[in-house]
Amino acid sequence: MKKFVVFALVSAMCVSMAACSNSDSTSSGSSSSGTTESSTSSDSASEVAGEAKVGFSITPSLSAESEEASFSTVYAAVMVDAEGKILACDIDESEFAPALTDGTVGEVDLRTKMEKGDDYGMVAAGASTMEWYQQVEAFENYVVGKTADEVRAIPCTDGKTTDADLSAGCTITVTGFIEAVASAAENAAVSVNASDKMGISITTEDSTSTEEAAYDTDFCVVTVDANGTVTSCQVDTVQGSLPIVDGAFDIDSGSYATKKQLGDDYGMVAAGASTMEWYQQAEAFEQYVTGKTGDEVSAIELSEGKAADADLSAGCTITISGILSNTEKAIAAAK
Repeated sequence: MKKFVVFALVSAMCVSMAACSNSDSTSSGSSSSGTTESSTSSDSASEVAGEAKVGFSITPSLSAESEEASFSTVYAAVMVDAEGKILACDIDESEFAPALTDGTVGEVDLRTKMEKGDDYGMVAAGASTMEWYQQVEAFENYVVGKTADEVRAIPCTDGKTTDADLSAGCTITVTGFIEAVASAAENAAVSVNASDKMGISITTEDSTSTEEAAYDTDFCVVTVDANGTVTSCQVDTVQGSLPIVDGAFDIDSGSYATKKQLGDDYGMVAAGASTMEWYQQAEAFEQYVTGKTGDEVSAIELSEGKAADADLSAGCTITISGILSNTEKAIAAAK
């Protein structure tokens, strides 16, 4: 079988606004096709005072053969103090595995691994005495207090840590987490208060057709203060596509990247669809919701999925219904 692999890394892309954090992982969502969401929050920094910064990293990877494929993404968000030490960390991972039967893509489970919880089945399969989400929580707790360099220095053999303290609660492969967390910490640039709380949310929509396997995943990390006001917001969308030609995946034409990563190459301006690129409009949305409460964000009016508010629509003309809904979930998770 011919094989195709694409790796794309988006380090924490930090734009104006404030974001701070707390992380207590929870998840909820739905099933095999359509839309699903996962959200987590972190409270490890709730008693800390002072300045902090928030960053995130998204690492999409696509591998495919003629009848099977895997869209896999590691998500990490961190809050760091003035010395670059991690105050809070949230990690999640999604993996969609479409397969062709007589040229038709079967349904896939759109839930993230955090969202699957016990359903992920490591314990039931006898592969571990702890589920994936429990082991990731152990990793998240372990990196609190460490810098990006110290995270990168976590000793590993064959992808698994050899550090006794970490391996006591985390026996899964962690090399992807290490890179994602370190990258998020290195690129943290959104200023917040260290007492703010951080929440993330991940929502995937299945856009698969007879012509392609396609998945669009909205990511959001927010921070809120003690009054429930958003102090920072950062969003991105991971877009994956794998064409189907003559009943098989066209493995040389697949793509999987985030819209912010693509930047100007996303091509809205070149196509004449807008005078602003997607990332610029996303930044306008981020700025608009910063300073609002969760109720005020939920009250943002839409018209056919686009902003009806004149101030928001002046800088953001893209469809934001999915981004808005996902942002609401991230705010709710920041507890």
